[in-house]
Amino acid sequence: MLETDLFEIDMTIDKENLQATRIYLTNKIKLMNCEFENIFVNTTKYKDELKKINVIIDKVELPNIFMNTTKYKDELKKINVIIDKVELPYLYFLPDLSEQPLLNVKPMIMTTQYNATYRLGKFLNQLLQTAIDIHQQGRIFHNGTDFLEKFHNYIDQYDRLRSKTNFVTITINNFYHLAPHDVLLSTLLDFFMKFYHLPVVENIHITKIVRLTSLFLHNNRFYYDGKIYRFIKGGPSNSGLIETLSNIYVNRMEKFLIDQSSTKQNEFYGRYQNQIFFTWNQSVDELEQILKSMKSEYHHLSFDIHIGKNLNYLDLYLENRHGLLYSRVHHQPTQQPYTLPYISSTGDSIRKHSHWLRSSLIRAVRYCTTIEDFNQERIYLEMTCLANGYSVEFVQKHIEHFFTFFNATLLQQWSLDQHSYEKFRHRLFNFMSEQRQFLQKKQDLLKRNRRFHLSYLYDNMSPKGIFNKKLREILSQNIQLENTTFENNKLQFVITTKHQYSLNSLLSEQRPTHPILNKIN
Repeated sequence: MLETDLFEIDMTIDKENLQATRIYLTNKIKLMNCEFENIFVNTTKYKDELKKINVIIDKVELPNIFMNTTKYKDELKKINVIIDKVELPYLYFLPDLSEQPLLNVKPMIMTTQYNATYRLGKFLNQLLQTAIDIHQQGRIFHNGTDFLEKFHNYIDQYDRLRSKTNFVTITINNFYHLAPHDVLLSTLLDFFMKFYHLPVVENIHITKIVRLTSLFLHNNRFYYDGKIYRFIKGGPSNSGLIETLSNIYVNRMEKFLIDQSSTKQNEFYGRYQNQIFFTWNQSVDELEQILKSMKSEYHHLSFDIHIGKNLNYLDLYLENRHGLLYSRVHHQPTQQPYTLPYISSTGDSIRKHSHWLRSSLIRAVRYCTTIEDFNQERIYLEMTCLANGYSVEFVQKHIEHFFTFFNATLLQQWSLDQHSYEKFRHRLFNFMSEQRQFLQKKQDLLKRNRRFHLSYLYDNMSPKGIFNKKLREILSQNIQLENTTFENNKLQFVITTKHQYSLNSLLSEQRPTHPILNKIN
């Protein structure tokens, strides 16, 4: 493996020291368990507050456990890492087409729920998300649609999009490996002290959270080519906690960037993961000086910066046309055109691709300012389905269903004017607003433990409909809940089948062959 400062060799494996390696890894896990026990030992203060961990860590009654670790020795084992179920993550590679015409590969770490740090990371991420969401409220984009809606609201409310307004995008290339672990930990503590202003998060003291985070960061190991490595910067890119810690670190960089601007109260600013977007109404020279200071202060970060009145952000093309915002769908030139999302189960592909076509049409309406761009995107989507073997009848059926559902059958006529198209966009925006309210209601039910999502592996030959019906009957007959006379207190069960849809998931199943990757016994 090439030299890097992201991870270091923890141990070299060969046939002679295979058992020694197992003992070494087992001892590391035992040390984690001891540290976990030491952090929470004799903490009667957390008797009620730690109940949330019960759900995250094997549903153990933690409040009683932490009061007396000797008496509840067996129960405490359940919240610790169960050694005989631990699997060592491993490194593999996926094609990276972002640097065409060169064909590179992107390293990926395959982590699962059986990793030594999985439970701890999941628990900490839920704690930290509560704190950071409050601080970053309004400045985080969830996707391209959320970004565009917030941008439109900013333009309508402040009328700050002028003919001279520039758009700026900043991409942080090493988002998941921003800084060494000690820097991430100091940044986390600094965030608590300067922005959170409370000594506890969900009644767990911030010093305990920092200690647990240190435990997580320093115990992320993986296997590759006969060696065991340990991260020294960041961690696995599919870890929710690593993304949250990166957000906290970038939050400090963002504060530096915003504080440098004399017009910070008037510009639109936000970020989606590692991609920042903001407007600029002052001189470009002043902006370049600010960016120069930012790159000097954070020289260890890799930036990709674009400035102009037209640019691409996420899956959008944006343009400032004399003070009016123009947008349309942007297809990455590095991605192969006319491709459908990969679905591993052929029996479920028609339904999934039908949903994809509908959601892509909705995205086209929301993104495309003009009816001409919408029609071009619609043709692109139709050609994508046809190029992947779907019939003309399939495409026509779903296109007609889309327009009928939104009461916009006239849109299928090429002679429709721009005014009618804008009315249709407004109607669709209202529909999406209602959908968000419905989603919020579902989330409220989840928080109140009134909605449950059950999934199971589905064999295409099994009678799925009969199984779901029988399962609902069993649940309704055997689950009794107090105060279910009111509609909002009734239980809701969502029963779905479980598949692996991504190529990433499929390839990650092809694990390398080595005895050390078997479960540690």
